[in-house]
Amino acid sequence: MVFASTAAETAFTQGRGSLFERLNLDLLRLTAVGAMSGPVYPSRVVSTQAYSVQADYGEITRHWRVVFTVSYWGSEFEREVVEKFEQRLLDAMTDPAGDDTLRIGRITVSDISLETDIRWAPRPVSLLRPYLGGGFGAHVINAESPFIADTFVESALDNIAAGIAGVAGVDIAPIRALTLGVQGRYTLLSNTRFLTLRAGGSYHFNVRHPIPSP
Repeated sequence: MVFASTAAETAFTQGRGSLFERLNLDLLRLTAVGAMSGPVYPSRVVSTQAYSVQADYGEITRHWRVVFTVSYWGSEFEREVVEKFEQRLLDAMTDPAGDDTLRIGRITVSDISLETDIRWAPRPVSLLRPYLGGGFGAHVINAESPFIADTFVESALDNIAAGIAGVAGVDIAPIRALTLGVQGRYTLLSNTRFLTLRAGGSYHFNVRHPIPSP
């Protein structure tokens, strides 16, 4: 039994090592950190400003990079959306005189996300550095209003959801260790979607040439 357990552990360790080697995950090193900000346009929500910090962990194969991003934005549901909810509630009420009114007020909503991008960057060491990619991540959606507090409506709006995203951008490197860039990002969740436009910069550590072709 001891021999079987040891053999299984050895096989698992070798398999894990082999997977890491095939994906080149052992090459991941923190190569740059940066911050970006810009407008975000969520569906059914008033557009607002988004803020993000990102950590570039370098190439896992030639021209393909891994970037981790933490983002935040906060806003409120559009007035038209809230008014539609108010009307639905009024329609369900008994009002013989027809003079009842209802005003819910603001329903705020925010999103905190942690995303992992895989980006194709064909010119990683040139002055102008365009990239395309996709990502996946976890989003913590939080909605608040005195009217819906501690109700099933608040529970339905609050959510921890997985999302996917497409990203395109371009960086410019005015000096060796600094890049400035702009980025467009479209994120899709199960219950919402939003476009984000961002601008910002990154500082690069130990600048080196990209991984050569195999």
